Amino acid sequence: MNRTRDLMTLCRRTALAAVFSIIVAVPSLQAAPAAGKVGVVDFPRILQQMPEAKQAEATLKATAAPFEKELQRQQAELQKSAEAYGTARASMTKQARDLKEKDLNLKAQGMQKYKQDKFGQGGVLDLKQQALITPIRQKLLTAVKTVADAEGYSLVLDKQAMVYGSAESDLTFKVMNQLNIK
Repeated sequence: MNRTRDLMTLCRRTALAAVFSIIVAVPSLQAAPAAGKVGVVDFPRILQQMPEAKQAEATLKATAAPFEKELQRQQAELQKSAEAYGTARASMTKQARDLKEKDLNLKAQGMQKYKQDKFGQGGVLDLKQQALITPIRQKLLTAVKTVADAEGYSLVLDKQAMVYGSAESDLTFKVMNQLNIK
């Protein structure tokens, strides 16, 4: 479903924002290796394998299911009303047509508002996703910090942001071990 993709996109954006913040804070990328080791972590890969992320996805799907069903019901009702109007339009007075068109527009607007309230930015599902992903992201970042500190890395980037790097700089499996992910 799109929620998994949205969850992964949110994690990537967060990681990329962190990367860009670090890059801005570091005077030059060549100075970073001189100051300490640089590592990379494949955040999306770890997230896909975290049981908490799988549970969050299942929770989001369960939360979204009744909203999707209601939206489909509203769409079917609107389509049925529009078809009925289309067949009866020719025999209606102008006042009746205007009233029916206004009613159809109100139904369409109500459906769009429902869609925005449930699925849009700041909607019920968006807030639920944020509430579910925040502790997962925090757990992942804590594991990354623990591994980076133990291994002596001063900078850890998302693997997707890496242009070139050696295999020794990849901390993904060490972080997965820290999180007890096989």
